[in-house]
Formats: sequence, structure tokens, C-alpha cells
Amino acid sequence: MQRKDWVRLTKGQRRAIRYRLRRAGSAAERRRLNAVALYDAGQSMKAIAETLCCSVGSISLDLRRWRTERFPGLAPRPCGGSEPKVSDEQFAALEAALEAPPSEVGYCAGTWTLPLMVRFLVERMGAPQLHIGNVSRRLAARGWQRLRPRLGIVREDPQREAKLAAIEAAKRGRWQRTQTP
Repeated sequence: MQRKDWVRLTKGQRRAIRYRLRRAGSAAERRRLNAVALYDAGQSMKAIAETLCCSVGSISLDLRRWRTERFPGLAPRPCGGSEPKVSDEQFAALEAALEAPPSEVGYCAGTWTLPLMVRFLVERMGAPQLHIGNVSRRLAARGWQRLRPRLGIVREDPQREAKLAAIEAAKRGRWQRTQTP
């Protein structure tokens, strides 16, 4: 960009840049705001790039974004990423299945584990192979929380001996030796 194409900042714009510099959410946004302020102060793009430890091309892009879009052009933009492998409908089905124990869905397990959830999504919902970390992260984003058993205060049970005797009697009653003919 040529210096002759530059339109000087107004007093209000300079004040807004100083204000946004103090409240910038990212280092990139702070660098862009500083680039605009320094260029307006008369520094060359090369000097600004050396001051801000970046390339002249970055400064040129920042100034172009300022010239075309003003402050919205300097704000950070969302980064792209791949589309999720599991659709919202598939995750909704998993959430519905999590309401019941895994035995009701057809698995021989007492509680839902992350590998079992991945298996459910792959086998029942037709999702591609997933990493358990992705399932954990997406469930946490939907408000689910892992429950971990914690040790509580152990209190003496006055009926402990009677309960243990009943358990032993039930074990003996369940496993009886049969007579061989």
C-alpha cells in the first residue's frame, strides 16, 4: 500500500484504537491495532514489521483489512476445522441411550464408559471410528459430566455381622453340589 493512499485516522479512531489495545483478546488483534497506529504515526511498513516481530506481508495485509473493513477487519476470525464425524442426531441418540444403563441397550456392562460409548456410536449409529477424547469433549460441551466414585466416611454398621451371614447363606444356597448318578 502506498503512503499516498493512506487516509489519516481521526481523533476518535485513535482513541478507539487505544481503548481496544487495552482490551484486545488476542495477540494477533493487538499486533494489528499497533500496526495501524504506527503506520498512521508515519513509520514505514518495514520498521513496523521489525518493531512487532512479524513480516512486512502481515503488516500489508493488516493495513488492507483496516482500509476495507475498519475495526471488524482487525478482529480475530474463527479458525476453520474439519466437519464433525458424528452428526448431532447421532449424538442425540447417544444421549438418549445414556439415560438408561448399557444393559438395556444390549451391552454387558454396568456403567457407560467412553470406549463403550464409542462402540455404541460406531456399531449402532454407523459413525466412523472415533477417538474417545473427541466423544468426551463433545459430551462435556453438551453439559454431560463424568461421575467418579468417591470414598465416603466409613461408619460402623451395627447389623454388619447379620448381613454378612445372610450373604454367605445366600451364596451357599445358590451353589449346591449335586449328586452324580
